[in-house]
Amino acid sequence: MGRSDTSSGDVNGDGLDDLIAGGNSNFPTTILLQNRSGHFTGRTLDQPLEIIGQQYQVMGTILFDADGDGDADLYLAHGGYEASPGNAIYHDRFYLNDGSGNFKQDTTAFPLNLQSKSCVRAVDYDNDGDLDLFVAGRVAPWNYPKPVSSFLYRNDSKDKLIKFTDVTAEVAKELKDIGLVCDALFTDFDNDGWTDMIIAGEWMAPTFMHNEKGKFKNITDQTGLSNEKGWWTSITGGDFDSDGDIDYIIGNLGLNSYMRTAVNEPVSVYAKDFDNNGSFDAFLTQYLPVSQDTIARREFPVALRDDAISQMTVMKSRFRDYKSYASSGIKQMFPPEQFNDAIVLKANNFQSCYLRNNGGNKFSISPLPYQAQLSALNGMLAEDFDGDGNLDLLINTNDYGTDVSVGRYDALNGLLLKGKGDGNFAAMKMSESGIFIPGNGKSLVKFRTPTGGYLVAAAQNRGSLKIFRPSIQGKLINLSEGDRSAEFILIDGRRQKHELYN
Repeated sequence: MGRSDTSSGDVNGDGLDDLIAGGNSNFPTTILLQNRSGHFTGRTLDQPLEIIGQQYQVMGTILFDADGDGDADLYLAHGGYEASPGNAIYHDRFYLNDGSGNFKQDTTAFPLNLQSKSCVRAVDYDNDGDLDLFVAGRVAPWNYPKPVSSFLYRNDSKDKLIKFTDVTAEVAKELKDIGLVCDALFTDFDNDGWTDMIIAGEWMAPTFMHNEKGKFKNITDQTGLSNEKGWWTSITGGDFDSDGDIDYIIGNLGLNSYMRTAVNEPVSVYAKDFDNNGSFDAFLTQYLPVSQDTIARREFPVALRDDAISQMTVMKSRFRDYKSYASSGIKQMFPPEQFNDAIVLKANNFQSCYLRNNGGNKFSISPLPYQAQLSALNGMLAEDFDGDGNLDLLINTNDYGTDVSVGRYDALNGLLLKGKGDGNFAAMKMSESGIFIPGNGKSLVKFRTPTGGYLVAAAQNRGSLKIFRPSIQGKLINLSEGDRSAEFILIDGRRQKHELYN
C-alpha cells in the first residue's frame, strides 16, 4: 500500500460515496460500494492476465472524470522495487466507468510509462475545463537512489475518445530527474488563480513549482526552503492561521530514529556501481564520534561490515576484521577518485514541519509538536474536527518497510493535532481524540455518509481499514464542476481559505 492508495467517490451513480483500496500482487484492488444503510459491499477489480503472479504494488489510486461524462473513472499508479527495471509490471492501469460502477480497462488512453511510481493527482493545470493527471516517479528499481522523473499528462480527450498526452517536456521540463517523489499537492500558493504544485520527496527540499499560465517553473530557491533537505513523506495544505492563503504541513521521518542529522552533519548516501559488477551500490552514512574518548566526529557508513560484504565482496579483503571496518569512515572505504562520478545526496532535516505562507512565494518553517516527531508521518487530513473555527490535523503514521538492522518505525498509533488558529498545534492524547491506528498506517480519505455527515477511512498496510466518525459534523456543501477553493467567513469575522484536494 502507498500513502495515496485509497480514494473515495460515487462509483455507481447512486449518490453515495464509495471507496477504492489499492492492492498488490497478493491482494487485488478492492471496490467498496456503500449502501443506504451506510454499510459496504466489497468486490475485487479485475486484473489483466499479464500481471497475475507478478510482483507489483498499487501505490496510488484516483477517481476522476476522464471523459467528461459525469461518472468516476479510475487510474491506478503502479510502483515497487522488486521487478527488474523497465518491467511491464510498472505500467499503470486506467479503467473506464460505464456509470454503474462497472470498470473496463482502457489500454490506449495513456502513454506507456514503466517508471516505478508513488502517487497520482488530477488537476486542471491549463484551466481548459478538463482534468489532467500528474504521476509521480518514486524510484529507479535496483538503482536506488538515482533521481527519477515525474510526469504530466494533458487531457486531449474528445468525442468519447479518451487520450492523455505526455507534455512534461513541454510544460514541466524540470520534472525530468527531479528526484524520489513521495507525494505531491496541487495548490494555488500565490493566489493568482493558477494551480501550482508542491512536491515532497526523499533527499529533496520541499519543491515549489509555480504555474505560469499553463507552464511550471521551479521556484524553490525563492521560497527560503531550498536548503531543507529531508526524507519528506507527505504533504497537505490548509489556512491554518486564517490569513487568506494556504499554509502547508509536510511529513518526514521524525526524530525517533537511529538516524541523526543536522545542517553541518547531514545524513548522506553515496551511490554508483563501485565494483563494476553491473549492480548499483548505495552506502548510507551519518556522523558519529570517532571514539568514546573524543568529541571529534566523522562520517561513517551505516551498514555493518557483514552488510557491506554482502553488497561488495571486495570489502572482505579491504577490511579483514570488524575493528578495521568500524574505525573507517566512508572516505576510507574507497579510493578518492571513485567518488568523482558517484551520486551523492544529503538530508539535514528529519522533523515533520509546518510551512507558513508569508506571501510573495516566501515561506517560514517550524517543527510540529514533539509528539508528531515520534514516527514517520504518512496520510494527513486538515479539518476543523472540533468546530472551534481552527483547522486541526489528523495523521496516519508509522513505517514498517525498513531494514531489519534499523527496526520498524511504530511509535505512534495515529495522531490528532488540535489547531490553535495561529499556525501552532497541540497534540491530543488518544483518550481525548479517539484516534487509534496501531499498524503500518498509510492513507487517509474522507467520505460522505447517507445521513449527510462524513467519516474518515484510515488505511493500514496488511491491516484492516479503520473508520472514524468526527464528533462534530459540519454542514456539507455540494460543489459545482470546476470548483477548486472556497472562502469561509467565520463567526468571529476571520476569513479562511479552503482548497479541494484529491
